[in-house]
Parts: sequence; structure tokens; C-alpha cells
Amino acid sequence: MTMNTRPRAFWLILVLSCMLAIFLAGCAGKNAGSASDAAPPAIAEDVAKNQAKAGAALSSSAAGGSLASAGAADDFEDYGDEDEPVIADPLQPWNRFWFKFNDVLLIDVVKPVHKGYTAVVPQPFRNGISNVFHNLKAPVRIVNRLLQGEFAQMWVEIGRFIVNSTLGGGGLLDITKKDRVLVPFSEEGADFGTTLSVWGIGEGCYIVWPFLGPSTLRDTVGFVGDEAASPFFWGAKPRGPVNAWAASGTHGGMTFNDLGSTISAYETLVGSSLEPYIAVRDAYVSLRRGMKNKPARQEENPAQPALK
Repeated sequence: MTMNTRPRAFWLILVLSCMLAIFLAGCAGKNAGSASDAAPPAIAEDVAKNQAKAGAALSSSAAGGSLASAGAADDFEDYGDEDEPVIADPLQPWNRFWFKFNDVLLIDVVKPVHKGYTAVVPQPFRNGISNVFHNLKAPVRIVNRLLQGEFAQMWVEIGRFIVNSTLGGGGLLDITKKDRVLVPFSEEGADFGTTLSVWGIGEGCYIVWPFLGPSTLRDTVGFVGDEAASPFFWGAKPRGPVNAWAASGTHGGMTFNDLGSTISAYETLVGSSLEPYIAVRDAYVSLRRGMKNKPARQEENPAQPALK
């Protein structure tokens, strides 16, 4: 081999070695799911702490939308556990695109509009809308408690729905909110996505939907199931007497009314994270996984105080 061919052979071997290393690293990354997204240990620890705090705020924000979430931090008690498998995220290019789209939509468009809305509409009126919206979703929670085999909580939901719909002026007043219940009770997890989880159906991969936000394949099916059981669906024409556009507009308006706490929790989460996409993904997955076991944990604790 001449002197001119030796350098060429050296560089050829070096390039082939680098290509092989990149290929093997890519395969390893696919086999590990989302392992390539993991931060270094020191950074990951800080991110986990920040996300746990923000996650508690996320759960507490649901309480602001009339969901009781005492002990929200419990949903994240296993957060950051190395034994907890990372959810599959094969659609990450799609997910990141729509995550950025939703982020801009929420912060740059929806937030200013909602801020103007809250400046014009008094808090008591917004609370009344939130109570009506929560009461209208009671049939969905009742059906899911039945399907989950949570019969005691189902009857509590039925009782509250009847009382609030009659004495509470169609749900405008949540007069059962301070009632003491005889059984451990939680409204979290009363959705079809959690029902599928109780039935043993896997969560599938992570996916971000435009306008709707983070989800999984199982929660996507659950969302469709909940919408199919919603009074907004059955009350709209041709199934019911209400104009379809009016029903959809009412549903959207009530959802918009409750967005304040969601926006605050989202800003807290992404603001304290080094990688907002990973932070939202992991916080969402941890919250959803915790919902399946939360009622069971409450029932295992006989000394739990009744809701006030």
C-alpha cells in the first residue's frame, strides 16, 4: 500500500466505524423506548423534583375545576422511580410538533382571551358555570364507576347528582360539596380511560393531539367513550332536542370557563423544567397511572377522614 492510499484507508475505516456506532446507538435507543430523552442523573433529579411540585399543582388545579384532589402529591409518590418503565414514545416527531403548536395556542392565544374573560365575568358567575358543567358530567362518572365495579362510589355520585340537579338549581350550586360521605370517595379516575386500565388494557404509546393535548392510545379511546356517554352528545340533534352547534358551543364554552387553573398549572410545570416536552409527558403519564390506584389506596385506609 502506497503512502497516498494509507490515509484514504484510514479515513474510510474511521467513517465506517462512526456510521456503525451511530447505527448501534440508534437501535439501542429504539429498544429502550424513550431512554434517549433521559437527562443526566444530577439534572434528572432536579427535573423530577420540579415536576413533582408542578404535578401537585396540576392535580390541585383539577380541584379548582370542582374535582376534589386532597393529597395530590400522592399521585407522584413513585415519580422518578427507576423501576417505573418509561412510556413508549415512537411518535415523538409528531408529538413535539403538536406540543409546540398547543403551547403557542394556549399561552399566546387562549391565555390572553381567558384573562379578559375573567376580568369581565365575576368569580361567582364563573363558579356557577363550573358547577353546572361538573354536574352535567356526572352521568359519565356514574357509568364509569359502574364499569369499574366501584358501586359504593357510584351511588354517592348518583345521590350528589340528584340533589344538585334539584335543590341546587340544575347544578348551579354544589350544595353536596361539604357533605360527609360514609364511604371513601374520590372523583378522580371516573373516566373511561381509567376504566380500560382497570380492565387490564395497556396504555399503549404516548400521543399528543392538536387542541386536546397529551394522551395515550388508551386514553384516546377513553376520551371517545366519555364523549359518547356525555349529555352534550345525547342532547344534540338528531339524538336529542338541542341544536348540535349550540350543544358543541356550550360544551366548549364551559370548558373554556375552567381553563384558568389548567393554564396556571401548565406554566408552573414547563417553567420549572429543563425540557418542557419531557416534563409534560412524564407528569401526565405519572398522574394517569396514579388515578387507577387512588380509590383503592383510599379504601385501604379506614382512618381516612370524610370529605368536608
